Amino acid sequence: MPEVSVIVPVYNVEEYVARCIDSILAQTFTDYELILVNDGATDGSPAILHEYAGKDPRISVIDKPNGGLSDARNAGMKQASGTYLCFIDSDDFVEPQMLARTITKLHETGADIVMFDVYQYHMMTGLKEVIANPFREDQVYSLKETPELMTKILNAAWNKVYRRSLFTDNNIEYPKGYLYEDLGTTYRLLARAGKVAFVNEPLYDYLVDRPGNITRSFNRRVYDILKMAEINLEDFRALGLAETYHEELKYLCCVNILECLKKTRDVSDRKLTEEFIDACFAFIRKNWPEFPQCRYEILRQKNDWIYADPKKLKAYLMYRRWKNKGA
Repeated sequence: MPEVSVIVPVYNVEEYVARCIDSILAQTFTDYELILVNDGATDGSPAILHEYAGKDPRISVIDKPNGGLSDARNAGMKQASGTYLCFIDSDDFVEPQMLARTITKLHETGADIVMFDVYQYHMMTGLKEVIANPFREDQVYSLKETPELMTKILNAAWNKVYRRSLFTDNNIEYPKGYLYEDLGTTYRLLARAGKVAFVNEPLYDYLVDRPGNITRSFNRRVYDILKMAEINLEDFRALGLAETYHEELKYLCCVNILECLKKTRDVSDRKLTEEFIDACFAFIRKNWPEFPQCRYEILRQKNDWIYADPKKLKAYLMYRRWKNKGA
């Protein structure tokens, strides 16, 4: 049984996937299995995956019909046998010491999740920046003692290594068929983790603006953000924790909803945007009528006040359409 199972979902990334796999094979820690999940790719990606699998016994390939990122991750988890799990997106790559640093930290602390910092690349500008967790490497945390974990960590699946039993013992999978699936999963895991540890070093290389990144577009799938917020609320209620973490859940859900509302800026379809705005604020008012009042700062950026009020936002979007029409 390997110490860790590394799961890489793959869909139409033939330009990037070899770099991703090479970065995993370059790990200084070698007791792992690499599960490559071909999620019905229609480009040259599957051939690349099988070529690598033919060269290294640690690599296996799952070929499955397209089901989306969550479905691919879940398929990889069903095959995984490692004590620990990590997920790597196939257009990204990792630093050589990623597994060594995280597995050592897990052994030292007995943590259920270890999180690490990230290099974030902006392909259009060439800018490379570090996204750092604001928690110390020499301490061990829990949500009960440090509720602000919910408000300060990245919700991404890929800057973490998990104890596999955290998923299996709690019947947690990524929500199939939705965008923003990390938002609907990470905090459910966090609520059940006894210990959380950090490595204050960037170990993952994330391409933030790769062409074709669907989470950056605006269509009706943007409503998935409300479904993920609902999943979190229902889960915390089932655990009897919704009141305990009322402020944290409000911050978490509302900040992510506001980020999706910002996508309406350059959408010409007035009906589509106004329906989405109404749905967002109906959800917020139902669950947090006091919004935007919060223990944490929901309006974090200069113009966030625009997106926190449906009337102001609709007026702003109307002005932008008028301005763009006259340009």
